[in-house]
Amino acid sequence: MKRIFFIFSLLLCLLSVPVTGFAAETDEEQVKYEDATADNMKEMLKGSIALDKISAENKESLLNWLEAENKPEEAKKLVDKIQKLQEDQEKDQESMDPYTKAKKTCDKKLNAEGANAALENIIRIQKDRLEDQEEVKKLWKDVEKLLKK
Repeated sequence: MKRIFFIFSLLLCLLSVPVTGFAAETDEEQVKYEDATADNMKEMLKGSIALDKISAENKESLLNWLEAENKPEEAKKLVDKIQKLQEDQEKDQESMDPYTKAKKTCDKKLNAEGANAALENIIRIQKDRLEDQEEVKKLWKDVEKLLKK
């Protein structure tokens, strides 16, 4: 009898607790989240595209260098400088991994504030990398000028 009374009491307690905590996120919450993170998401995507473009340009310059038949000594020194600069830049680069993981977690929980903070850090890192790539691009332009002589 005590067991039946205990189970009945337990069921009564469970049924009286609001079940809104177990409810799935609504479309409205998803839309609010997307609206709150839209500006930073656009900025991050623009940065990603800019990085992809400049990276492709630098790789094209490297390809032109590798295919060049006549490589002046001055250009060889400049290419060595570029390679050393790229190695130094890679060592100094901050990883985006913690921020992308945080963003994914915030996406699941629809935490706009946390997602925006993660996106802002990703954007900051992208800007740093873009500056580094611009520096490399300028050096590749100098190499290309030397190859055309």
